[in-house]
Amino acid sequence: MKRMKKIVSLVLAVIMALAMTTTAFAADNNSYKITVNQNAADQSVHSYEAYQVFAGDIALVEGNKVLSNIIWGSGVNGNEVLNALKSESAFIVGEGENAKNVFADCTTAAQVAEVLGNKEIFKSSSINESTLTDTFARIVEDHLTTTVAGSETGTGNVEIEVTGAGYYLIKDQDGSVENDSAYSRFMLEVVGNAQATVKSDVPTGTKQIFLNGQDAFNADGVYDPSGNKGLAESNNAGVGDHVLFQIDSKVPNYTGYDYYYFYMTDTMDQGLTFDGPSSVKVTVDGKEVKPVESITTAEDGTVSVTPEDAAYNVYVEADAAGATFKLAFLNIKDYEIGKDIVVTYSATINEKAVIGNIGNKNTWSLSYSKNPNEDYGGTVDQTKPGLPLDENDVTLGETPDDITITYLTELDITKYGTDSSTVGKHLLAGAEFRLEGTSKQVVANQVDYFRKATAEEIKDEAITKYWKLLGEDENNTYADGLYTSTPPTGTEYVEIGVGTEDTTTGYILKDGKYVVPADTAEYVGETLYKLVKGTAEDYADVNTQYVKDSKTEITLVDTNVSIEKITGEDGFITFRGLGAGTYTLTETVTPDGYNTLEPITIVIDFKAPDSVITGEETCIWTMTGTNADGSSLTITNNNMGIFGAEILNQSGSLLPSTGGIGTTIFYVVGAVLVIGAGILLVAKKRMSDR
Repeated sequence: MKRMKKIVSLVLAVIMALAMTTTAFAADNNSYKITVNQNAADQSVHSYEAYQVFAGDIALVEGNKVLSNIIWGSGVNGNEVLNALKSESAFIVGEGENAKNVFADCTTAAQVAEVLGNKEIFKSSSINESTLTDTFARIVEDHLTTTVAGSETGTGNVEIEVTGAGYYLIKDQDGSVENDSAYSRFMLEVVGNAQATVKSDVPTGTKQIFLNGQDAFNADGVYDPSGNKGLAESNNAGVGDHVLFQIDSKVPNYTGYDYYYFYMTDTMDQGLTFDGPSSVKVTVDGKEVKPVESITTAEDGTVSVTPEDAAYNVYVEADAAGATFKLAFLNIKDYEIGKDIVVTYSATINEKAVIGNIGNKNTWSLSYSKNPNEDYGGTVDQTKPGLPLDENDVTLGETPDDITITYLTELDITKYGTDSSTVGKHLLAGAEFRLEGTSKQVVANQVDYFRKATAEEIKDEAITKYWKLLGEDENNTYADGLYTSTPPTGTEYVEIGVGTEDTTTGYILKDGKYVVPADTAEYVGETLYKLVKGTAEDYADVNTQYVKDSKTEITLVDTNVSIEKITGEDGFITFRGLGAGTYTLTETVTPDGYNTLEPITIVIDFKAPDSVITGEETCIWTMTGTNADGSSLTITNNNMGIFGAEILNQSGSLLPSTGGIGTTIFYVVGAVLVIGAGILLVAKKRMSDR
């Protein structure tokens, strides 16, 4: 009997051992495919790796994949993951004495999986939503083994083949993502065959330059953004002109990032002079946001910015050839994902500008955080908020360079003169010319306007409120005189004392109404009131309150061009740095002995390149001249966008004098008479002596 009991015990032990062995090796050895669905806008090559977090048996329960008999997978160090989960403060639920880490009681992979199955705590995340599931994934990634269950490289949708059902973490291979792309947040999927959607997004931006044509501006010269007609990749201008740039972007998808870098770098050729941070205007979702006015560092090293609600700062590298600046958002996460960002800024064409068919480049790019699984929070340069301490120590993406070009041209004149004694031409010095015309410039100005106050602004007593007065205001925006900060008042009766026998005017309250008594005796002893006329009738609307705001208004303005030059001994002058337009060439000082030229009309036309990619694209200039008599002035093009013309001054005419021959005769006759008189005098003397 005892022997039988031992045999039974042994059989039970073997059965239990087999059962434990079955659990430990529950994961199957079948092949499965994980299809990674990439963001359609991301066409870069990705190299994905899959790591097994949990192994187990896969089954379909009511259409859902369920993992049972769970053990730690081959891709993670289970003990390290468990310890890290227990020490993560994000997993603490409850308050005070009831506060507890949700993984505190877990000792096995199955228990961890059970906690993860609590959908109230661990919701599935998406490209636009980060949840505690992402926190779990980051902890897992910190404790991966070298065992990669499967990997694949490609664009578009990428299929990874793995062996064994389970719960897998899919990630971009470290260091594999191209510069202008972004790493995906870690993906977790239960496998059998599964679909995993990439949780990454790449910000973009477009940089353009304003054209100085009329099409995009209304009758008042104010820019009308509808149709986007006023913007292009290139334009033309003259030396001294301002050129205005615009960048269009969107608030990036910062979901899952602890901090998100978002800054722009702009580099100008030496022919462009940046007009400074004050020329930069930024709007987010149509509302202008504030720049940093000052950055201060306290004794304890704490850095603060003024104003506190500043959105961005502009950092200028003054030693750049033209100018380089970075526009950095202090915290782009303050704004709703996907909202429009518009940046405008200007530069001035200077004397170093390149002239001809090649132009002056302005290069822009956008830098951004590209790895949501990286800790960016501690890498910010506190002395330059919004920028990293060291760009080489953080994983940043950068958009390809976006280039605009501004072109200028030149007219060279050689001055010749002729006279009656010279055959051919000779160079003429001392002639002074003026080239003048009117050019169009696009400028950005800060303007005040009134808008309806929000509910929050109405409640905020620190904000001055305005009311609209009666009067004509076609645009309902800029007329300061039609708004007042004095609140409207209604008609009311104000107590002024007690009536006496001498009271003859005023109101008393009788039967609930203010009345003027028919008999003045009724005033005696009654509370006396006067009628105060309110101001409500002077207001267009007493219920609507406004606040004063400001915005950037882009306008097209006329600018007079007037250039004066004097020919030297070589008879040469140059009008350098011209833009398209119609000009008048006038001779203002004419050398002695020459006739003044009648004004000459010069017309310059410009054709931009079809597109700008490298910045080396060329434009086409044409130039024509018309003399005052309607004849054409010959203007030559050196095929590089620089033009030349020869201008001839006729010398003054040498006119004949009247009576010139008679004078000669007088001289001859006079001389004969003098000689004759002398001879007669000598002869007469000799006769006297005889």
